[in-house]
Amino acid sequence: MNKKYLIAKATRCLFFTALMSGLIQAHAQGQRVGKIELEEIIVTSKRSPIGLNQVTENAVVVGEDEIAQLPARDLSEALRYVAGVDIEPRQGFGRATAISIQGCDSRQVRVMIDGIPLNSQSSGQVNPAQFPIENIARIEIIKGASSSIWGSSLGGVINVITKDTGETLIPKGSVTTAFAEFHTKKQNGEIYGKAGGLGYYLFSSYMESGGRNPKDDVLEKKAFGKLSYDLKALGKLSASFGYSGAKVNSGEFPDGTWQTQPYRARYGKIGWEANLDDVEIRVDLKHSRQEIITESFLSIADQEPFWRVETRDFLYQLSPNVAMHPRGKDLLILGADFDWDIIKSNLYLAQAKSLTLQAPYANYTLKLEPWDFNFGLRFDRNSEFGKEVSPSLGLVYHLKQIPDTFFKAEFARAFNAPPLLWEYNDDVLLGIAPNPDITPERAWVGEASLESRPLPKLWVKCAIYRAEVSNAIALAENEAGLWYMKNFEEFRRQGAELQFKINILEGLNFAASGAFNDIQNILTEETVRGGGKPRQSFDLGLEYKNKNGFSLSARGYYDYWNEPAYAQSNDRKMLCDLKAAQEFKNFTAFLNIHNLTNSKYWQDYYFPLPPRYFEGGITFTW
Repeated sequence: MNKKYLIAKATRCLFFTALMSGLIQAHAQGQRVGKIELEEIIVTSKRSPIGLNQVTENAVVVGEDEIAQLPARDLSEALRYVAGVDIEPRQGFGRATAISIQGCDSRQVRVMIDGIPLNSQSSGQVNPAQFPIENIARIEIIKGASSSIWGSSLGGVINVITKDTGETLIPKGSVTTAFAEFHTKKQNGEIYGKAGGLGYYLFSSYMESGGRNPKDDVLEKKAFGKLSYDLKALGKLSASFGYSGAKVNSGEFPDGTWQTQPYRARYGKIGWEANLDDVEIRVDLKHSRQEIITESFLSIADQEPFWRVETRDFLYQLSPNVAMHPRGKDLLILGADFDWDIIKSNLYLAQAKSLTLQAPYANYTLKLEPWDFNFGLRFDRNSEFGKEVSPSLGLVYHLKQIPDTFFKAEFARAFNAPPLLWEYNDDVLLGIAPNPDITPERAWVGEASLESRPLPKLWVKCAIYRAEVSNAIALAENEAGLWYMKNFEEFRRQGAELQFKINILEGLNFAASGAFNDIQNILTEETVRGGGKPRQSFDLGLEYKNKNGFSLSARGYYDYWNEPAYAQSNDRKMLCDLKAAQEFKNFTAFLNIHNLTNSKYWQDYYFPLPPRYFEGGITFTW
């Protein structure tokens, strides 16, 4: 018999036996593990800590413990299991991908690490596969408009909060080594502690894969560091720096070509924060620099690329922020963002282009039990795309009759500024034209949600949204046959989301969600297709953990991408991943099975996902 078949069959038998044994143990011991928790704090919503049950937006927090249970290797893989958040599949290891929230375009999702904006001026997007998950404390997600606090973020906000510095004189840390099929190996380590008043956190990782096919290899190097110094009565200083670098090869395409796309992303900030007479003050100086190179080769003669483009994107941002508590329980936020963006390209631009931004904002949360009201206002002055005023009004009603039950609603004006490259790209030989008249997309967005725990072990949430987007941007062809990005009259984006979680028995939780998005061109009454905007998505999750340290997480996700016919999509199926782990005193052994059902799957014919493969490893902690 086939050796791989025997190994796969033996693995399934072992995990089925371990799962059943663990379930019996947890049931017999009555150990309450995996309780559904709702009492969480979120920073991204108002730029100051606030209870998740008090924010008016449809918000989600994915914590460190939940991330550790996921069969995920980077930020993109962690996000794809979040209801209403969809990640384009891209051929496996390290491939660039894009994010959609509630059916929006990926450029309309603002992505940050510790509040550092990472959306580029070349495409407006962020590649979440660049960033590791091992140094993440939590991921905060705002679904829907957030322009009244963050500016250009019509579709939503994702803010990755990294782990904090240590508190002990004796350093703590961990080292992980993992191996997977396709000649893949990954190592990462972290160490954290405190010496005197100086706290520190250091992280690094290395991953290489031979890939499934020829010219399909990947090499990634990532690092992150954070320092903090206690100034006593004068507050605290902090500094952080992150680096992600990789060489990613595409594999051979059906047309006889292949590509390599090395990238480097560097980001960091220096901050000071203090609490003076119950007034919380924070000032951050942020910076990011992203470099992407794309080289195309012919498979039959790959010594020299026949096409090469290099883009470099720079951001400098100063963000002062003040938080006060009127009446002792309300929350008033005052602040501003001052940005300077620069983009350079060897091919698309004859010379560097830049823009400046000044954006004061104010946000007030008024607490009148059982109501919470929120009023937001931001004014953006962009040197390239003009002025935008973004008001918002939201409320939360706490139903006292049913535990942990809240009704939320928000109505907001939002916008999304296009990337600079779309305005100035001047290499028409590539068949792409600039659009000097392009303007920001603007939208009126309304959303409402109800979440509740009607039974001690059951949590449910339903949400609806609608966005009327004027000046919506999409690809168009001009009279000369060149493609360019154009403002259309109006798009309508609307949809609904339903989630539930249930604690089946002690230590065993089941979760399911479904989301539907409809995007329509109001002028033509046609459904908008393509661009990584899913029409339907479903997620399933089964999580188990017992007090003996055994855990199992099985995740399934289905996306109907609503792509045009030429993409030849093969996406009408659910993909399943699994992670099993056993904790011991000083180490944890784990096994991931990706694409458990071995489904042949692609959103785009050129980027198929790998078939089922196994990954195993060990984490040592001290």
